[in-house]
Amino acid sequence: MKCQHCGHEVPAGSAFCNHCGNRLASEITCSYCHELMPASSVFCPHCGKAVDNAMSIARQEQPAPSAPAPVGTTYNEQRAAQRRANAWQQPKPVEPDLDDDDDDDDDDDDNGAPRSNFNRNLIIGIIMVALAIGLLSMLKHCNSRENDRDQALADSAAVIADSSQEPMAILSAELSRNQMTDDGANMGCAVRFAGTDPDNPEHIVGVTYKDDTSRPFIKIYKLTRDGGGWKTELGQTKYYDGRIINMDNSSLIADAMYVPRAVTIDGKEYLYFAFLNHLKGAGEGGNGRVTLCLYDLEGKRITPLTYDGKIRSRTDGRQYVYCRGPLENTGTNERIFLSQEAANIGAIRVATQDEIDAEEEAKAKEEEEKALAGEENAEAKWNHDNAENMDKLKEGEEVRMKPTQYDKPIINMKEIKEKLENDRYLVFLDTKGSVVGFNKSSRKYFTIYGGKNGAASNISFSGDNNVLIKTGNGSITYDLVHDKAKNAD
Repeated sequence: MKCQHCGHEVPAGSAFCNHCGNRLASEITCSYCHELMPASSVFCPHCGKAVDNAMSIARQEQPAPSAPAPVGTTYNEQRAAQRRANAWQQPKPVEPDLDDDDDDDDDDDDNGAPRSNFNRNLIIGIIMVALAIGLLSMLKHCNSRENDRDQALADSAAVIADSSQEPMAILSAELSRNQMTDDGANMGCAVRFAGTDPDNPEHIVGVTYKDDTSRPFIKIYKLTRDGGGWKTELGQTKYYDGRIINMDNSSLIADAMYVPRAVTIDGKEYLYFAFLNHLKGAGEGGNGRVTLCLYDLEGKRITPLTYDGKIRSRTDGRQYVYCRGPLENTGTNERIFLSQEAANIGAIRVATQDEIDAEEEAKAKEEEEKALAGEENAEAKWNHDNAENMDKLKEGEEVRMKPTQYDKPIINMKEIKEKLENDRYLVFLDTKGSVVGFNKSSRKYFTIYGGKNGAASNISFSGDNNVLIKTGNGSITYDLVHDKAKNAD
């Protein structure tokens, strides 16, 4: 059999070619109807088109047929004609000229007939020209041997690209053949677009990406069928500084039948693809992004739709981006398409309205607690935490208050109006009408009364650990041990 890549004969049963090293295929795909057929086919059995592959076009050279003998000649006449032809092609040795007559420019042949020196000089000239041509060919071969080897490698890559049916393999081979792989990019995705007519031939659109620590990017290439090969051009380059790019469908949690693929929107051809572009070093709880893209083949324009949020982990360990929706407006047909496709990517999780409401409530509470944190906000925090208790207290109920303890003083000692002390506690009344306690054992400060129901005007002990607080709205008894309060009126 013959190798479909380089055309050399290989032993029967071989899996790889022993000349170019490529895998041998028993079947190939027709470049016109894309049906399978034996690799040695000369014409496609499905559409009848001539097959353009190395195995079918390789032909064993046949010896040229000899010229037929002239009709009506005898055997002796044929032999004589052959001797005359040999005599013309192989000149006789030149005999020394023993004739002293310089004016005799003719020699005699075997039959005594004169023969001109022109024939002898012509034969010698032909031989010299042939030797010169051979020498020049040898020098040219020696000088260009390295270039021939490089060209052979390039031709081999072109054969692989033309015969392979995988768009990714074709993209990789063509970028290598055109010396467009020195940017260190990885192969991302590639999709084949079928040709519709001679003005719109078959083409492949593919994406490469670089995700190292320098300057990440994606590049989009378009390969157009050009005769038996491909014309390659770079269509778009997009940089994503500070982020890590990943186009693996497993990380996207996406089915390959959905991402990537060729789509048509409003009569235009697009390549649809998606990728992760998280912040560098981001893990659980960090910032992550999933970007969906449409590449307009005619306009060479990228339309993105970005989902940005916190990175979370699923039960199977794979991560996703939790967000409230895309960053861009979805008012165009392209972005409407992308927003619909987001449902097929498991790496995107859009929050429901109930989840958004709960998050807003938790966020407001967190901000409120932050505003009430610190010793300087002790009174405001006590009023906030005990608002409901103070309402019950006015109705005559005994309530358990919610004091917050602090390591540092929560009262300005210069504004102290009254001070009480026993073995366990210190109690202070400041000029604003607030009451603060200090536990000698725990060394903690806490608010006893915040003055929300009226400023305190006087304090006194009513028992060992009870404080009587007089306000403009009545008196309150506070149990320092159990943090309980009740009306004293």
